[in-house]
Amino acid sequence: MREHKGSLPTLGLLVAWMCVVALAATGCIRSMVRVTSQPSDAKVTINNYERGHTPIEMPIEWYWYYQIRVEKEGCEPLEVSERFYAPPWAVFPFDLLAEALPVPIKNTYNRHYVLKPPKPSD
Repeated sequence: MREHKGSLPTLGLLVAWMCVVALAATGCIRSMVRVTSQPSDAKVTINNYERGHTPIEMPIEWYWYYQIRVEKEGCEPLEVSERFYAPPWAVFPFDLLAEALPVPIKNTYNRHYVLKPPKPSD
């Protein structure tokens, strides 16, 4: 019987390379939040971190509560606690399948805030 030295490591390298290529070709779940306001160009602070001015789109790093503050000079600042729920495809075990798909799945939450003019002083 003949021994094929080197064929097993070669097969192992081929399988490893195919796994790397398959993982690189997969998509991922990307959840974003789009914040708009009236009036526009209001400063947006999320969890005490200034993120920019409306309209703005930013990633959601986890599905839970976020403290959002929207403010603009000449308007009352607005503070809200928003909870972003995970979509069904981002919950175990469906997230494993969704992460393996070859296309990215984008999920965008829209939040619109209306700022009020300042209260008149007495």
